[in-house]
Amino acid sequence: MQLTTVGKEIWRAARKTQQLEEAGAGDVTVKERLQKLRLVDALRKRGAVWSEIQSLVGISRATYYRWKRRLQEEGLKGLKPKSRRPKHLRQKVYWTPELLIAIEALRKRHPTWGRWPIWLALRKRGFPVSERTVGRILAYLEAHGRVLSVASFLARARREKQKRRARRPYAQRKPRAYQVSHPGDLVQIDTLTVTLGPGEVIKHFSAVDLHSRFSLAEVHTRATANLAAGFLSELLAKTPFPVRAIQVDGGSEFMAEFEEACEQYDVKLFVLPPKSPKPSGHVERMQRTFKDEFYTRPLPSRIPELQRELNTYLDYYNKQRPHRSLNGLAPLEFLAKTQGEVWDGVKREREVRVKSEIGEGADKMQEESVPEGGKSQM
Repeated sequence: MQLTTVGKEIWRAARKTQQLEEAGAGDVTVKERLQKLRLVDALRKRGAVWSEIQSLVGISRATYYRWKRRLQEEGLKGLKPKSRRPKHLRQKVYWTPELLIAIEALRKRHPTWGRWPIWLALRKRGFPVSERTVGRILAYLEAHGRVLSVASFLARARREKQKRRARRPYAQRKPRAYQVSHPGDLVQIDTLTVTLGPGEVIKHFSAVDLHSRFSLAEVHTRATANLAAGFLSELLAKTPFPVRAIQVDGGSEFMAEFEEACEQYDVKLFVLPPKSPKPSGHVERMQRTFKDEFYTRPLPSRIPELQRELNTYLDYYNKQRPHRSLNGLAPLEFLAKTQGEVWDGVKREREVRVKSEIGEGADKMQEESVPEGGKSQM
């Protein structure tokens, strides 16, 4: 039997290979960093500046010297990437059931409390807890649906408040089949906030008839339901035609006393749906006319004087100002023309009826004058 022994050189080579593997010689990152160090050394020997070296190699001057020092002190092992894990980690805090129950009860008792008032209440009870821990527990309870967030609670409260709001007993939505074919079939009313000057704000009530464009307006310092009811009474008294229906938006000034006044005067009250200004386009356009033609002139700031100026403008608007939708006529001119045409038609119907009655009477008299047998006596 023949025995062979391994030479010392082979043992040394194997040991060196093992040491290199342990040092990270086979690591791709170590090889890449070692290659960059050699490349920087070569560039420095050629006299390259650090700005050029950094753009070519991709490492800064501080990184080069840090890697160089680690290589000298630890060998290839020093070029391995160091762990970035913090040396000191915050220990996980476990919440006690008593703390969870206390925070949940406080939030349910005070739905709008945030973490600070809850933390303060817990500290007074003797709980050794931080404000941030209270915030994390609240987030946990909200995520699992055990309590509502403050924003969700407020949104739900607003929705319930809208549901609890009393229904308007007389107002209704305008039917789709409702037609406007005569003056007074539908009058739109709205309010406009006007700034006359610094600190001078007024409320402008506007009303316009959809058929004839006849318009009225009043100015006040406030827009209340009582003032709106007074404006309605003035409107019904000054319009040259009976008003059958009023259309308004959902403003508070068109509730309460105003709605009661509509019911008292037997005038239909149509209320627009929320966020739908298009159906009230006539009065919106009338308010723009007021802003462009009336409120651009020098005006007094006192309400009585301003109302007199507004009445003068309304007299001009209803009697003289031409309107494109009325074929160039003013609203009162249009009303006079349409009412005249109606009166002429009634007169013609009466004349035709009178003539037919006269003709029937003459035929009857002639029949009575003819004796029986169809011949007159000679």
